[in-house]
Amino acid sequence: MLLALWLIQETPDGGSDSTTTIRVVAGVLALVLVVVILMRRKRKASKEDWS
Repeated sequence: MLLALWLIQETPDGGSDSTTTIRVVAGVLALVLVVVILMRRKRKASKEDWS
């Protein structure tokens, strides 16, 4: 999340490109996807420990 905020701050002030916006959104979505995958794997591993 901090990386996405940093990327948004680093964008030039004048003439915001649509490609820059797409890259930032894609980066945030990729980060969210990785977090979801890690949380699902961690939850699945904790269920296997108890059985």
